[in-house]
Amino acid sequence: MKKNIVLFIFLLLSAIGLEYETQAYTTGNMSGTSYGIVGLSALLYIIPSLLLIRQLGKKWQTPALSLGVALLGGLFISGWTSGLANTYIHEWVSTSFPNTLLSDLENAIAAPLVEEPLKLLAVAFAVYLVPVKKLKSFLMLGITAGMGFQISEDFSYILSDLPEGFSFTISGILGRITGGVASHWLYTALTTLGLALMLRYAKTQKNHFRAGLFYFLAAFVLHFFWNSPLTAIETDIPVIVPAMTALAVFIFYQAYRTAHKIDQEELGVH
Repeated sequence: MKKNIVLFIFLLLSAIGLEYETQAYTTGNMSGTSYGIVGLSALLYIIPSLLLIRQLGKKWQTPALSLGVALLGGLFISGWTSGLANTYIHEWVSTSFPNTLLSDLENAIAAPLVEEPLKLLAVAFAVYLVPVKKLKSFLMLGITAGMGFQISEDFSYILSDLPEGFSFTISGILGRITGGVASHWLYTALTTLGLALMLRYAKTQKNHFRAGLFYFLAAFVLHFFWNSPLTAIETDIPVIVPAMTALAVFIFYQAYRTAHKIDQEELGVH
């Protein structure tokens, strides 16, 4: 009974998100060129990402249904709920704290605190409805939910860019693709693995618990710096954004190694 209630809530929130996310495309107000740009985005970005998720899911022995729930949750639940929450926060900060340090850092502070928990909600639905045990499977669910959210967010930016013209929109798409190397998929993978480690080893393996806490907090810190004014600093040779990307990928690699090592150890025990 309890699982049926959770399933209904998941389906309801996803249905709301489906309507919310697609209404701009179904009204018939977009031009043929705009629809072409959206289709090009799917070919360049979304389809390859989903195929990669499918292949990794098989390799890491993660149930396809669990991945599907995580993807739908990230795309149709985390996306619209985060968007509304960020809008309300922006309006509150703009009204209450105009032209202050808080307003300057609003996006850097609010986005991680709002988006990371809501992306974890998508993972929670997946784990509850289709349970997994291996830590690499938790990592995979985080990647998938984060990618779903990333797709939702990227398409909202594409829609906002379309009125500016073809060239501007395409340049924005290419920028989102390059920025996506270390973005929401990575942050959610870190928070998911971190939380799984903390919950599983809180009373038994303090080293694993501390590793989980590090990965969990690292996602928020990386997200904060990516949204901070630091990324707007221009230098002759690009340094700041590449350094952030390299650091994020390095931490993700360490998280993967941690998950793989513990999975192998537990496999040996059993």
